[in-house]
Amino acid sequence: MNTHKDFFHFVSHTPPLLKMSRIIHPGPIIEGKKKERHIHKIHHMDNQLIVLNNPGKKDILYLKKKYNFHPIHLEDVSSTLQRPKIDIEENYIFLVLHFPHFNHETHKIESNELDLFLAKNDVIAVKHHPFLPFDKMVKNLCNKKKERVEFFEKGAGFLLYRLIDNLVDSIFPLLDQIDKGLELIDKEVYTKSPKNVVENLSFLRRNVIVFQTFIRPEMNAFLTINEIHHPLMDKELKTYFTNITDHLKKIWDRLEDINELSGNLSSNFESYVSYKTNETIKVLTVFSVILLPLTLLSGIYGMNLANLPLADHPLAIFIIGLFMFSIVTSMLIFFKIKNWI
Repeated sequence: MNTHKDFFHFVSHTPPLLKMSRIIHPGPIIEGKKKERHIHKIHHMDNQLIVLNNPGKKDILYLKKKYNFHPIHLEDVSSTLQRPKIDIEENYIFLVLHFPHFNHETHKIESNELDLFLAKNDVIAVKHHPFLPFDKMVKNLCNKKKERVEFFEKGAGFLLYRLIDNLVDSIFPLLDQIDKGLELIDKEVYTKSPKNVVENLSFLRRNVIVFQTFIRPEMNAFLTINEIHHPLMDKELKTYFTNITDHLKKIWDRLEDINELSGNLSSNFESYVSYKTNETIKVLTVFSVILLPLTLLSGIYGMNLANLPLADHPLAIFIIGLFMFSIVTSMLIFFKIKNWI
């Protein structure tokens, strides 16, 4: 994917920074479909952001030697099947977070997992796949001094907060897209074929449900922030993280609203389709009832029986036709009086 490759290409064109800020890119380069550095570091004052992309054994060993992280957490960052959680250790805090994104090829909501360690002066971020909002944010930290100072100036804990807060904020445009999709489906109910509406509505509701499965455990994890007693999580920092919890609650509330609206739209659409079906069946029934006596009459006169009324009359065809017309007219008038048509 060229976007991901171009993102990591910027490191060789980084402008000179102040002495108190520097960017270091140690670690091996992978050969294959694309070249990707394993470890990227951004320093500012005494604080450091380390980004590991698709870490290998050497990278895990680097974390183990430098930070002495628990083997279970090192095992967690080696896979991408973890549920959102916040684990507290003596010297660090470990977070597993999921951030939804829209796959334009499959038209489905999918998840980007981001594993984060908060140490005394460092924040370590581990990801296994391209993650555009995060990659863009790291690129800005490399290239924009003002943004770098804003993120790093209050320590590693505040840096962690700013990273997560920006990623949570990046979810809101995705909610706006779902809202627009729901509005579009609402307009299509009376203009598009039922098959298209059902498919689009099913896709949207499926995406909302998947979206909720990502947000709910994450929201529950952040609700425990105030219960954390750790030197790295002081009272001021807890206040900042409470803001993230509030944002996640807003996202959850919007998902609940969208889910309710889509459910109501689905019910209304089912009622509309049922009404249209009943109208069609009613029209067909009226035609069947009208044709029944005409079919019976034409069948009798088609038997070539002797002594049929008007069988030898020179105007028989006109008289019988007029009689059939009177039957049809009288039945239509009757149906109209009964409001059946």
